[in-house]
Amino acid sequence: MKTRFVFAAVVLASVAVIAGVAVASSNGAPSTEDTVLLYNGPAIANTHAAPTTPAFASWCSFDGPCSPSVQLPMFDASTGERRGEIYVWTKNFVTSADGNSLCFGEFIWFALSEGSVYVHSGSNGTCGGFMDPSLKPPTHIQGAGQVVGGGGDGIIVGGTGKYAKWNGTYTDRVFVELNFSGGANYYDQLFFSIHRT
Repeated sequence: MKTRFVFAAVVLASVAVIAGVAVASSNGAPSTEDTVLLYNGPAIANTHAAPTTPAFASWCSFDGPCSPSVQLPMFDASTGERRGEIYVWTKNFVTSADGNSLCFGEFIWFALSEGSVYVHSGSNGTCGGFMDPSLKPPTHIQGAGQVVGGGGDGIIVGGTGKYAKWNGTYTDRVFVELNFSGGANYYDQLFFSIHRT
C-alpha cells in the first residue's frame, strides 16, 4: 500500500510539472502551479493597447518611459495547443561597455484562455548576450543575422480569471535571431514558466 501511495505521488508530481496542474503537498503547505508556454517564429510588433492595470501604469512611469515590443501567440509546452497571446512592453536598455550584452525592463501581459497574467522584470531584469556564430549560428536568417541568447525573471503583479489570485514569479529563456539587414527578427525557442506560490 505504501509503494502504491509513493508511485501515485510521483505520477501526480510529474503531471503537475508537465501540464501545470496544481498539487497540494502532503504536509499542508500551499499548492503550487506552473504554466509553461513556448513560441518559435518571427517577431510580431505589439500594436495592442496597453493594459489598464495599476501595475502597468506604475511600472511604465517609474524610471521609464516604456515602449511596445512584440505580441506573440503562446503554445502549451506539453500539448502544443494554442493557449493565447502575450503583449510585451520594454524600457531602459543598458548595453555593456564592450557592446556584447544588454539588459532592459520588460512588462508582459499573458492573455490566456483561462484569464490574464501580468508580470514584470523590474527596470533591467531581462538580459542577453550576442552568441559566437561558430557556436550558435542563425538558422532562419542568413547573412547579417546574429543570435542573442538570454532571458529574464520577475514577479506576477496581477491577473484575471483563473489567475486572479496568483502570486509568484516568472522566468523566460530565449534565443533571438536579429536581422541587421532590415528583415524580420526571429524567436527561436522562446520559453516561459509562470510559477504560482
